[in-house]
Amino acid sequence: MGYTYVMSDIHGMAHLLKRMLEKIRFSDEDELYILGDMIDRGPDPAGVLDLVSQSGNITALRGNHEDSFAEWYENVEDKAENRYYYNTYDVLTGSAETMVRIPRYVNWMKRLPLYKKLKTPEACYLLAHASTEGILQFWKRSKDGFLWDSSMVDRKRGIPGYISIVGHVPTFIIRGYPDEPARIWRSPDGTLIDVDCGAAFAYCGGRLGCLCLETMEEFYVSEKEDG
Repeated sequence: MGYTYVMSDIHGMAHLLKRMLEKIRFSDEDELYILGDMIDRGPDPAGVLDLVSQSGNITALRGNHEDSFAEWYENVEDKAENRYYYNTYDVLTGSAETMVRIPRYVNWMKRLPLYKKLKTPEACYLLAHASTEGILQFWKRSKDGFLWDSSMVDRKRGIPGYISIVGHVPTFIIRGYPDEPARIWRSPDGTLIDVDCGAAFAYCGGRLGCLCLETMEEFYVSEKEDG
């Protein structure tokens, strides 16, 4: 029997993603859900995109960074004059090998789903990058809500009867920038989990976090430590 894992906000830190997959001993029987923001900030967005898009048992959701990059790439004609505001385009165009893949990356990012409903013997999970509100009520569904809305984290509660898992807001922000490594955050009522541990923000104690849904075990890798 395989395990189900969730992580988010890798932000171009392909080396941390690879180390995490080694740490959890990710196998063909396992499933991994990544809740968006795979690009920007870190040094290797192509490494993340290639690994995730070519894996048959990794499901990626769209984050605000994938959505923004795809929108910019397809709608800005003069990319030299109107630069993309993060480093992804510069990194990808810095190599002939990755530059030719940009259209394929953009097409893949545009097709990523905004949310996922996941049922296990233990619980019913709602997954999205920033907010799961609207998953159960189609008339409230909003792309911007799924990608940008941090109000669930602000309220520190999810949707009754479900466990919502999101990223988008680094957990060290929720905890008020404590002087300790970031870790996965759970709401007091147990209905909301934030797995964005700020992988690209090592100077704030950020690291890449991963949660196993069957065991609720937490895994971490970072630039500074493997704890």
